[in-house]
Amino acid sequence: MLLSTQILIFFIFLIETDFHEIIQERIDQGRYINQMVSAVDVIENSEFRDSFALNSYRIKFFVVDSPIFDTQQLTEGDQILTQRLRDKFGAEYPEAAMQLIYEPQSRINIAVGNFFDYLERKIGSEKAAYSDVVILQSQAQLSNGRWVIMLVLDIYPYPMWIAEALKPLSIFTAIFILFSVIIVLGITSPLGEMAKMANRLGIGEKVDELRLRGPIDIQNVISAFNTMLKRVTNVNDHRARALAAISHDLRTPLTSMRLQAEFIAEGDIQENIFKKIDEMEQICKATVTFALQDSWAEKTRAFDIISLVDSICSDLLEQGLAVGFEPTEKLAISGRPVALKRAIVNLIKNGAEYGKCVDVSIIQTDKTLEIHIVDNGEGIPLEKMETLFSPFERLEDSRNRESGGLGLGMAIARSVVRSHGGEIELKNIEGKGLDAIIILPLSRTSVN
Repeated sequence: MLLSTQILIFFIFLIETDFHEIIQERIDQGRYINQMVSAVDVIENSEFRDSFALNSYRIKFFVVDSPIFDTQQLTEGDQILTQRLRDKFGAEYPEAAMQLIYEPQSRINIAVGNFFDYLERKIGSEKAAYSDVVILQSQAQLSNGRWVIMLVLDIYPYPMWIAEALKPLSIFTAIFILFSVIIVLGITSPLGEMAKMANRLGIGEKVDELRLRGPIDIQNVISAFNTMLKRVTNVNDHRARALAAISHDLRTPLTSMRLQAEFIAEGDIQENIFKKIDEMEQICKATVTFALQDSWAEKTRAFDIISLVDSICSDLLEQGLAVGFEPTEKLAISGRPVALKRAIVNLIKNGAEYGKCVDVSIIQTDKTLEIHIVDNGEGIPLEKMETLFSPFERLEDSRNRESGGLGLGMAIARSVVRSHGGEIELKNIEGKGLDAIIILPLSRTSVN
Protein backbone atom coordinates (compact mmCIF):
# COMPACT_ATOMS: atom_id res chain seq x y z
CA MET A 1 0.00 0.00 0.00
CA LEU A 2 2.79 2.42 0.89
CA LEU A 3 4.67 1.65 -2.32
CA SER A 4 1.53 2.14 -4.40
CA THR A 5 0.89 5.48 -2.72
CA GLN A 6 4.46 6.62 -3.33
CA ILE A 7 4.28 5.67 -7.01
CA LEU A 8 0.91 7.41 -7.39
CA ILE A 9 2.21 10.62 -5.82
CA PHE A 10 5.33 10.39 -7.96
CA PHE A 11 3.33 10.18 -11.19
CA ILE A 12 0.92 12.91 -10.11
CA PHE A 13 3.92 15.16 -9.58
CA LEU A 14 5.18 14.35 -13.06
CA ILE A 15 1.89 15.34 -14.66
CA GLU A 16 1.80 19.04 -15.55
CA THR A 17 -1.66 19.55 -16.91
CA ASP A 18 -1.30 23.25 -17.79
CA PHE A 19 2.14 23.08 -19.43
CA HIS A 20 0.79 23.11 -22.99
CA GLU A 21 -1.26 26.21 -22.25
CA ILE A 22 1.70 27.94 -20.55
CA ILE A 23 4.02 27.40 -23.52
CA GLN A 24 1.42 28.53 -26.03
CA GLU A 25 0.58 31.55 -23.90
CA ARG A 26 4.23 32.60 -23.71
CA ILE A 27 4.60 32.26 -27.49
CA ASP A 28 1.43 34.24 -28.18
CA GLN A 29 2.47 36.98 -25.77
CA GLY A 30 5.91 37.21 -27.40
CA ARG A 31 7.78 36.41 -24.21
CA TYR A 32 10.35 34.21 -25.96
CA ILE A 33 10.74 36.83 -28.70
CA ASN A 34 11.51 39.47 -26.10
CA GLN A 35 14.02 37.20 -24.37
CA MET A 36 15.78 36.54 -27.67
CA VAL A 37 15.99 40.26 -28.46
CA SER A 38 17.28 41.06 -24.96
CA ALA A 39 19.89 38.30 -25.15
CA VAL A 40 21.22 39.51 -28.53
CA ASP A 41 21.43 43.05 -27.19
CA VAL A 42 23.35 41.91 -24.10
CA ILE A 43 25.76 39.77 -26.13
CA GLU A 44 26.42 42.51 -28.69
CA ASN A 45 27.40 44.92 -25.92
CA SER A 46 29.32 42.38 -23.81
CA GLU A 47 33.09 42.23 -23.73
CA PHE A 48 32.92 38.47 -23.12
CA ARG A 49 30.65 37.36 -25.88
CA ASP A 50 31.32 33.69 -25.36
CA SER A 51 30.74 33.74 -21.61
CA PHE A 52 27.47 35.03 -20.21
CA ALA A 53 24.85 33.95 -17.67
CA LEU A 54 21.58 34.25 -19.48
CA ASN A 55 20.53 30.64 -19.13
CA SER A 56 17.46 29.80 -17.06
CA TYR A 57 15.52 26.73 -16.03
CA ARG A 58 14.17 26.01 -19.49
CA ILE A 59 15.89 28.55 -21.79
CA LYS A 60 19.50 28.09 -22.90
CA PHE A 61 21.67 30.50 -24.97
CA PHE A 62 24.76 29.69 -27.05
CA VAL A 63 27.08 31.59 -29.38
CA VAL A 64 28.14 29.46 -32.38
CA ASP A 65 29.85 30.00 -35.72
CA SER A 66 26.94 28.91 -37.96
CA PRO A 67 23.13 28.77 -37.89
CA ILE A 68 21.45 25.60 -36.62
CA PHE A 69 18.43 25.42 -38.99
CA ASP A 70 17.57 26.44 -42.54
CA THR A 71 15.10 29.32 -42.79
CA GLN A 72 13.98 28.08 -46.20
CA GLN A 73 12.25 25.08 -44.57
CA LEU A 74 10.13 26.98 -42.06
CA THR A 75 6.45 26.16 -41.84
CA GLU A 76 3.76 28.78 -42.15
CA GLY A 77 3.50 29.06 -38.38
CA ASP A 78 7.30 29.36 -38.07
CA GLN A 79 7.32 32.13 -40.68
CA ILE A 80 4.82 34.09 -38.61
CA LEU A 81 7.01 33.71 -35.51
CA THR A 82 10.11 34.69 -37.53
CA GLN A 83 8.42 37.81 -38.87
CA ARG A 84 7.37 38.85 -35.37
CA LEU A 85 10.97 38.37 -34.21
CA ARG A 86 12.39 40.44 -37.10
CA ASP A 87 9.83 43.17 -36.47
CA LYS A 88 11.01 43.28 -32.88
CA PHE A 89 14.68 43.50 -33.97
CA GLY A 90 14.06 45.98 -36.75
CA ALA A 91 16.27 46.03 -39.85
CA GLU A 92 19.45 45.43 -37.86
CA TYR A 93 19.13 41.58 -37.80
CA PRO A 94 17.49 40.49 -41.06
CA GLU A 95 18.65 36.85 -40.67
CA ALA A 96 16.88 36.36 -37.34
CA ALA A 97 14.47 33.40 -37.30
CA MET A 98 12.38 31.32 -34.89
CA GLN A 99 11.10 27.75 -35.25
CA LEU A 100 8.61 25.73 -33.18
CA ILE A 101 9.93 22.19 -33.50
CA TYR A 102 6.98 20.29 -32.02
CA GLU A 103 4.01 20.69 -29.76
CA PRO A 104 5.03 20.18 -26.11
CA GLN A 105 4.09 16.83 -24.58
CA SER A 106 2.90 16.03 -21.10
CA ARG A 107 5.46 15.68 -18.33
CA ILE A 108 4.78 11.98 -17.75
CA ASN A 109 5.26 11.05 -21.42
CA ILE A 110 8.58 12.88 -21.56
CA ALA A 111 9.84 11.48 -18.23
CA VAL A 112 8.83 7.87 -18.88
CA GLY A 113 10.03 7.89 -22.48
CA ASN A 114 13.40 9.31 -21.60
CA PHE A 115 13.78 7.10 -18.55
CA PHE A 116 14.52 4.20 -20.87
CA ASP A 117 16.90 6.43 -22.78
CA TYR A 118 18.65 7.12 -19.49
CA LEU A 119 18.90 3.38 -18.75
CA GLU A 120 20.31 2.78 -22.21
CA ARG A 121 23.02 5.31 -21.58
CA LYS A 122 23.80 3.72 -18.20
CA ILE A 123 23.82 0.03 -19.04
CA GLY A 124 24.14 -0.04 -22.81
CA SER A 125 27.23 -1.48 -24.47
CA GLU A 126 27.60 1.77 -26.35
CA LYS A 127 27.16 4.94 -24.34
CA ALA A 128 24.36 6.86 -26.05
CA ALA A 129 24.66 10.61 -26.24
CA TYR A 130 22.52 12.68 -23.92
CA SER A 131 20.41 15.29 -25.66
CA ASP A 132 17.87 17.78 -24.41
CA VAL A 133 14.40 17.92 -25.90
CA VAL A 134 13.98 21.28 -27.66
CA ILE A 135 10.52 22.71 -28.21
CA LEU A 136 11.38 26.12 -29.67
CA GLN A 137 14.64 27.38 -31.20
CA SER A 138 15.71 30.78 -32.43
CA GLN A 139 18.81 32.22 -34.11
CA ALA A 140 20.19 35.68 -34.99
CA GLN A 141 23.50 36.73 -36.58
CA LEU A 142 25.67 39.16 -34.60
CA SER A 143 27.65 42.02 -36.12
CA ASN A 144 30.84 39.95 -35.86
CA GLY A 145 29.35 37.19 -38.02
CA ARG A 146 28.70 34.67 -35.22
CA TRP A 147 25.24 33.44 -34.30
CA VAL A 148 23.27 33.65 -31.06
CA ILE A 149 21.17 30.54 -30.47
CA MET A 150 18.24 30.33 -28.05
CA LEU A 151 16.80 26.92 -27.17
CA VAL A 152 13.57 26.54 -25.23
CA LEU A 153 13.71 23.09 -23.64
CA ASP A 154 10.86 20.82 -22.75
CA ILE A 155 10.66 19.43 -19.22
CA TYR A 156 13.89 17.70 -18.32
CA PRO A 157 14.04 14.51 -20.39
CA TYR A 158 15.16 12.66 -17.29
CA PRO A 159 15.41 14.98 -14.29
CA MET A 160 18.48 14.31 -12.22
CA TRP A 161 16.46 14.59 -9.05
CA ILE A 162 14.53 11.46 -10.00
CA ALA A 163 17.56 9.24 -9.46
CA GLU A 164 18.37 10.98 -6.20
CA ALA A 165 14.77 10.71 -5.05
CA LEU A 166 14.39 7.07 -6.04
CA LYS A 167 17.39 5.95 -3.98
CA PRO A 168 16.08 6.99 -0.54
CA LEU A 169 12.55 6.07 -1.59
CA SER A 170 13.66 2.54 -2.51
CA ILE A 171 15.66 2.16 0.72
CA PHE A 172 12.78 3.44 2.83
CA THR A 173 10.30 1.17 1.03
CA ALA A 174 12.56 -1.88 1.46
CA ILE A 175 13.01 -1.17 5.19
CA PHE A 176 9.27 -0.58 5.59
CA ILE A 177 8.44 -3.84 3.81
CA LEU A 178 10.98 -5.75 5.92
CA PHE A 179 9.55 -4.43 9.18
CA SER A 180 6.00 -5.03 7.89
CA VAL A 181 6.83 -8.66 7.12
CA ILE A 182 8.38 -9.12 10.57
CA ILE A 183 5.37 -7.55 12.27
CA VAL A 184 2.86 -9.55 10.19
CA LEU A 185 4.73 -12.79 10.89
CA GLY A 186 4.78 -11.94 14.58
CA ILE A 187 1.02 -11.42 14.50
CA THR A 188 0.11 -14.42 12.35
CA SER A 189 2.57 -17.01 13.70
CA PRO A 190 0.35 -17.75 16.76
CA LEU A 191 -2.54 -18.34 14.37
CA GLY A 192 -0.42 -20.71 12.29
CA GLU A 193 0.61 -22.61 15.41
CA MET A 194 -3.01 -22.78 16.53
CA ALA A 195 -4.05 -24.12 13.10
CA LYS A 196 -1.45 -26.91 13.40
CA MET A 197 -2.66 -27.76 16.90
CA ALA A 198 -6.28 -27.82 15.71
CA ASN A 199 -5.36 -30.20 12.88
CA ARG A 200 -3.50 -32.48 15.29
CA LEU A 201 -6.46 -32.41 17.67
CA GLY A 202 -8.78 -33.22 14.78
CA ILE A 203 -6.88 -36.42 13.97
CA GLY A 204 -6.95 -37.64 17.56
CA GLU A 205 -3.55 -36.51 18.84
CA LYS A 206 -3.09 -35.06 22.28
CA VAL A 207 -2.03 -31.42 22.24
CA ASP A 208 -0.99 -28.97 24.93
CA GLU A 209 -2.40 -25.54 25.56
CA LEU A 210 -0.95 -22.66 23.57
CA ARG A 211 1.01 -19.89 25.22
CA LEU A 212 -0.70 -16.49 25.14
CA ARG A 213 1.21 -14.10 22.88
CA GLY A 214 0.67 -11.50 20.19
CA PRO A 215 -1.87 -8.65 20.11
CA ILE A 216 -4.85 -8.70 22.44
CA ASP A 217 -7.22 -9.99 19.73
CA ILE A 218 -4.89 -12.90 18.95
CA GLN A 219 -4.57 -13.65 22.66
CA ASN A 220 -8.38 -13.76 22.92
CA VAL A 221 -8.49 -16.29 20.09
CA ILE A 222 -5.76 -18.40 21.72
CA SER A 223 -7.58 -18.22 25.06
CA ALA A 224 -10.81 -19.39 23.39
CA PHE A 225 -8.90 -22.27 21.75
CA ASN A 226 -7.38 -23.31 25.10
CA THR A 227 -10.83 -23.21 26.70
CA MET A 228 -12.26 -25.36 23.93
CA LEU A 229 -9.34 -27.79 24.28
CA LYS A 230 -10.01 -28.14 28.02
CA ARG A 231 -13.71 -28.77 27.45
CA VAL A 232 -13.13 -31.34 24.70
CA THR A 233 -10.53 -33.13 26.83
CA ASN A 234 -12.81 -33.10 29.87
CA VAL A 235 -15.73 -34.47 27.83
CA ASN A 236 -13.60 -37.29 26.42
CA ASP A 237 -12.15 -38.13 29.82
CA HIS A 238 -15.61 -38.07 31.40
CA ARG A 239 -16.97 -40.34 28.66
CA ALA A 240 -14.06 -42.74 29.06
CA ARG A 241 -14.55 -42.93 32.84
CA ALA A 242 -18.30 -43.35 32.46
CA LEU A 243 -17.99 -46.15 29.92
CA ALA A 244 -15.30 -47.85 31.99
CA ALA A 245 -17.62 -47.69 35.00
CA ILE A 246 -20.53 -49.08 32.97
CA SER A 247 -18.35 -51.93 31.71
CA HIS A 248 -17.21 -52.71 35.25
CA ASP A 249 -20.75 -52.53 36.67
CA LEU A 250 -22.11 -54.83 33.97
CA ARG A 251 -19.53 -57.50 34.69
CA THR A 252 -20.94 -58.08 38.22
CA PRO A 253 -24.52 -59.02 37.19
CA LEU A 254 -23.23 -60.98 34.19
CA THR A 255 -20.88 -62.96 36.43
CA SER A 256 -23.74 -63.56 38.86
CA MET A 257 -25.98 -64.75 36.04
CA ARG A 258 -23.25 -67.12 34.81
CA LEU A 259 -22.86 -68.59 38.33
CA GLN A 260 -26.61 -69.06 38.72
CA ALA A 261 -26.81 -70.66 35.27
CA GLU A 262 -24.43 -73.36 36.54
CA PHE A 263 -27.24 -74.74 38.70
CA ILE A 264 -29.72 -75.13 35.85
CA ALA A 265 -30.33 -78.83 35.27
CA GLU A 266 -31.65 -78.61 31.70
CA GLY A 267 -28.61 -78.64 29.44
CA ASP A 268 -30.27 -76.94 26.46
CA ILE A 269 -31.55 -74.06 28.57
CA GLN A 270 -28.19 -73.71 30.33
CA GLU A 271 -26.26 -73.64 27.05
CA ASN A 272 -28.64 -71.04 25.60
CA ILE A 273 -28.24 -68.81 28.66
CA PHE A 274 -24.43 -69.11 28.46
CA LYS A 275 -24.54 -68.00 24.81
CA LYS A 276 -26.68 -65.01 25.69
CA ILE A 277 -24.30 -64.03 28.50
CA ASP A 278 -21.30 -64.38 26.16
CA GLU A 279 -23.09 -62.26 23.57
CA MET A 280 -23.81 -59.53 26.12
CA GLU A 281 -20.18 -59.52 27.22
CA GLN A 282 -19.02 -59.22 23.61
CA ILE A 283 -21.44 -56.35 22.98
CA CYS A 284 -20.28 -54.48 26.10
CA LYS A 285 -16.62 -54.99 25.24
CA ALA A 286 -17.07 -53.93 21.61
CA THR A 287 -19.15 -50.89 22.54
CA VAL A 288 -16.62 -49.66 25.08
CA THR A 289 -13.74 -50.28 22.66
CA PHE A 290 -15.50 -48.38 19.86
CA ALA A 291 -16.37 -45.45 22.12
CA LEU A 292 -12.99 -45.17 23.80
CA GLN A 293 -10.85 -45.83 20.72
CA ASP A 294 -7.82 -46.62 22.86
CA SER A 295 -5.59 -46.84 19.79
CA TRP A 296 -6.10 -43.10 19.21
CA ALA A 297 -3.81 -42.43 22.13
CA GLU A 298 -1.03 -43.82 19.97
CA LYS A 299 1.51 -41.20 18.91
CA THR A 300 1.87 -40.21 15.29
CA ARG A 301 5.10 -41.37 13.70
CA ALA A 302 6.60 -42.18 10.32
CA PHE A 303 6.31 -45.75 9.08
CA ASP A 304 6.38 -47.79 5.88
CA ILE A 305 2.81 -48.45 4.74
CA ILE A 306 3.97 -51.13 2.26
CA SER A 307 5.57 -53.20 5.03
CA LEU A 308 2.52 -52.74 7.25
CA VAL A 309 0.06 -53.95 4.60
CA ASP A 310 2.38 -56.82 3.64
CA SER A 311 2.58 -58.04 7.25
CA ILE A 312 -1.21 -57.79 7.64
CA CYS A 313 -1.84 -59.81 4.48
CA SER A 314 0.74 -62.41 5.49
CA ASP A 315 -0.84 -62.86 8.94
CA LEU A 316 -4.36 -63.17 7.52
CA LEU A 317 -3.12 -65.61 4.88
CA GLU A 318 -1.72 -67.81 7.65
CA GLN A 319 -5.11 -67.66 9.35
CA GLY A 320 -6.68 -69.25 6.28
CA LEU A 321 -8.07 -66.15 4.53
CA ALA A 322 -7.55 -65.84 0.76
CA VAL A 323 -5.64 -62.55 0.65
CA GLY A 324 -3.31 -61.45 -2.14
CA PHE A 325 -0.82 -58.57 -2.08
CA GLU A 326 2.28 -57.76 -4.15
CA PRO A 327 4.65 -55.55 -2.11
CA THR A 328 6.53 -52.74 -3.86
CA GLU A 329 9.22 -50.28 -2.81
CA LYS A 330 9.01 -48.60 0.59
CA LEU A 331 6.52 -45.77 0.91
CA ALA A 332 6.66 -43.64 4.06
CA ILE A 333 3.66 -41.90 5.55
CA SER A 334 2.98 -40.24 8.88
CA GLY A 335 0.27 -41.69 11.12
CA ARG A 336 -0.59 -44.22 13.80
CA PRO A 337 0.29 -47.67 12.45
CA VAL A 338 -1.52 -49.68 15.14
CA ALA A 339 -4.80 -47.85 14.50
CA LEU A 340 -4.41 -48.10 10.73
CA LYS A 341 -3.62 -51.79 11.02
CA ARG A 342 -6.90 -52.31 12.83
CA ALA A 343 -8.83 -50.44 10.12
CA ILE A 344 -7.15 -52.36 7.26
CA VAL A 345 -7.68 -55.71 9.01
CA ASN A 346 -11.38 -54.94 9.51
CA LEU A 347 -11.84 -54.12 5.82
CA ILE A 348 -9.90 -57.17 4.60
CA LYS A 349 -11.79 -59.52 6.94
CA ASN A 350 -15.06 -57.95 5.87
CA GLY A 351 -14.15 -58.53 2.20
CA ALA A 352 -13.04 -62.11 2.89
CA GLU A 353 -16.23 -62.82 4.83
CA TYR A 354 -18.58 -61.71 2.05
CA GLY A 355 -16.35 -62.01 -1.02
CA LYS A 356 -14.32 -65.16 -0.23
CA CYS A 357 -11.15 -63.83 -1.93
CA VAL A 358 -9.50 -60.44 -1.42
CA ASP A 359 -6.90 -58.69 -3.57
CA VAL A 360 -5.03 -55.76 -1.95
CA SER A 361 -3.10 -53.11 -3.90
CA ILE A 362 -1.62 -49.67 -3.18
CA ILE A 363 -1.73 -46.76 -5.62
CA GLN A 364 0.28 -43.58 -5.03
CA THR A 365 -0.76 -40.19 -6.46
CA ASP A 366 0.78 -36.76 -6.05
CA LYS A 367 -1.07 -35.93 -2.83
CA THR A 368 -2.82 -39.11 -1.70
CA LEU A 369 -2.26 -42.80 -1.02
CA GLU A 370 -4.99 -45.26 -2.02
CA ILE A 371 -5.25 -48.76 -0.54
CA HIS A 372 -7.64 -50.82 -2.70
CA ILE A 373 -9.24 -53.90 -1.10
CA VAL A 374 -11.15 -55.74 -3.84
CA ASP A 375 -13.20 -58.86 -3.11
CA ASN A 376 -14.98 -61.34 -5.38
CA GLY A 377 -18.41 -61.01 -3.84
CA GLU A 378 -21.65 -59.69 -5.26
CA GLY A 379 -21.06 -56.10 -4.25
CA ILE A 380 -23.27 -53.87 -2.11
CA PRO A 381 -26.43 -52.01 -3.20
CA LEU A 382 -25.76 -48.27 -3.47
CA GLU A 383 -28.47 -47.41 -0.96
CA LYS A 384 -26.76 -49.57 1.70
CA MET A 385 -23.18 -48.34 1.29
CA GLU A 386 -23.48 -45.44 3.72
CA THR A 387 -25.56 -47.45 6.18
CA LEU A 388 -22.78 -50.04 6.32
CA PHE A 389 -20.58 -47.57 8.22
CA SER A 390 -23.14 -47.09 11.02
CA PRO A 391 -22.38 -48.89 14.31
CA PHE A 392 -24.02 -52.33 14.69
CA GLU A 393 -25.11 -52.37 11.04
CA ARG A 394 -24.44 -55.60 9.12
CA LEU A 395 -25.25 -56.88 5.65
CA GLU A 396 -26.34 -60.19 7.12
CA ASP A 397 -29.87 -60.06 8.50
CA SER A 398 -29.37 -62.78 11.11
CA ARG A 399 -28.62 -62.00 14.73
CA ASN A 400 -25.91 -64.67 14.87
CA ARG A 401 -22.78 -62.88 16.11
CA GLU A 402 -20.55 -65.73 14.98
CA SER A 403 -21.65 -65.45 11.34
CA GLY A 404 -22.22 -61.72 11.07
CA GLY A 405 -20.11 -60.14 13.80
CA LEU A 406 -21.21 -57.12 15.80
CA GLY A 407 -21.34 -54.65 12.91
CA LEU A 408 -18.62 -52.37 14.29
CA GLY A 409 -15.73 -53.20 11.94
CA MET A 410 -16.63 -50.72 9.19
CA ALA A 411 -17.54 -47.98 11.69
CA ILE A 412 -14.21 -48.38 13.48
CA ALA A 413 -12.31 -48.45 10.18
CA ARG A 414 -13.92 -45.20 9.01
CA SER A 415 -13.26 -43.50 12.37
CA VAL A 416 -9.57 -44.45 12.22
CA VAL A 417 -9.12 -43.37 8.60
CA ARG A 418 -10.94 -40.07 9.12
CA SER A 419 -8.80 -39.40 12.20
CA HIS A 420 -5.83 -39.51 9.80
CA GLY A 421 -7.44 -36.92 7.53
CA GLY A 422 -8.54 -39.57 5.03
CA GLU A 423 -11.73 -41.25 3.85
CA ILE A 424 -13.09 -44.67 2.88
CA GLU A 425 -14.96 -45.07 -0.40
CA LEU A 426 -16.89 -48.13 -1.59
CA LYS A 427 -17.28 -48.92 -5.29
CA ASN A 428 -18.90 -51.87 -7.00
CA ILE A 429 -16.70 -53.37 -9.74
CA GLU A 430 -18.56 -55.24 -12.45
CA GLY A 431 -17.37 -58.82 -12.68
CA LYS A 432 -15.32 -58.68 -9.47
CA GLY A 433 -17.21 -57.44 -6.44
CA LEU A 434 -16.65 -54.56 -4.02
CA ASP A 435 -13.65 -52.23 -3.99
CA ALA A 436 -13.09 -50.71 -0.53
CA ILE A 437 -10.67 -47.79 -0.99
CA ILE A 438 -8.76 -46.26 1.92
CA ILE A 439 -7.63 -42.75 0.86
CA LEU A 440 -4.93 -41.18 3.02
CA PRO A 441 -3.06 -37.88 2.61
CA LEU A 442 0.49 -38.60 1.52
CA SER A 443 3.34 -37.12 3.56
CA ARG A 444 6.89 -37.18 2.27
CA THR A 445 8.62 -38.80 5.24
CA SER A 446 11.75 -40.89 5.17
CA VAL A 447 11.88 -44.29 6.85
CA ASN A 448 15.16 -45.97 7.65
